[in-house]
Amino acid sequence: MKLALFLDRDGIINEERHYVHRTEDFHFIDGIFELCRAAIEAGMAIIVVTNQAGIGRGFFTEQQFQTLPAG
Repeated sequence: MKLALFLDRDGIINEERHYVHRTEDFHFIDGIFELCRAAIEAGMAIIVVTNQAGIGRGFFTEQQFQTLPAG
């Protein structure tokens, strides 16, 4: 069995800002890359989960979300 680290996007990977969907609004949380490196070195898989309610509320499209370069 392989261990995994599950990370939520908004507030864990990036700073929580009102429905982030633009590159200029996306800012990584300090230390997130070090955390991921440590998890990988410990043999863990990294899994990102996110619900993106902003899509359902019409603040941005799924296409805008999919093309957001986040990393």
